Amino acid sequence: MVFARCLASSLRGGIIANAPRASTINGLSRVILTRSSYSTEAAPKAPIFSLNDRATAKPVLSRKTFLMDYYKYLNDNNEIVLYVHHNNIPKADNKKLRSELKKAGAQFNVIANNIYTVYLRSAHEEDPALAESTKKNKDVKHPLHPLLSGPTALITIPKSDPSIVAQVLKTVRGFQDKLFVVGARVETTVNDLDEINKFKDLPTKDQLNSQLAGLLTILGGAGLVRTLESASNMLYLTLEERRKDMDPNEE
Repeated sequence: MVFARCLASSLRGGIIANAPRASTINGLSRVILTRSSYSTEAAPKAPIFSLNDRATAKPVLSRKTFLMDYYKYLNDNNEIVLYVHHNNIPKADNKKLRSELKKAGAQFNVIANNIYTVYLRSAHEEDPALAESTKKNKDVKHPLHPLLSGPTALITIPKSDPSIVAQVLKTVRGFQDKLFVVGARVETTVNDLDEINKFKDLPTKDQLNSQLAGLLTILGGAGLVRTLESASNMLYLTLEERRKDMDPNEE
């Protein structure tokens, strides 16, 4: 990347010694630090590492390491990730697609399959880009790996909201043979296309919570009163029978 080359050159020349630099792509602020300590609030969920602390498989300032960090950021900060295959999308259509997805509450990201595959193997690690993580997990078979066949992109959705998935699928269908949804990760589960189509028709979590609250209100009103009354009535009848047994002559 131009940024990485410029930053590396600056570091070698001592121009930015002890000074942080950040590059921002689609909302990710990736801060690279030198020996001095530094903190930033630019992107609290993005990983912040020292140049001297990361024993990465590839150089810290390399494109591969940056993409590994970015893929981790996308997966850690989105509850739904749709995997799509794309085919010769013209520039105008690409711009339209990204705009429509953004309005729906989603984001479109083209990925490098080979680097994403390496990320998936170590996705459970705190830092997937480390050489140790790559070596340890080189034989891991991730269930999402079969989806990485041909030109692949991610459509990320921050919250697990079926209504957004429905809008995204509608948008994708509008591009006909240029874009296909092939699978998804919904929270912690892997879903195929049939499961995604079923998921999009489900109520949202807020709607389910409202339905549950209403049901508990109904049951908790009349039902709970009847339950409490039945217990007290049973206790009264038991005590009354016991009293009669102790004093059979009493009317």
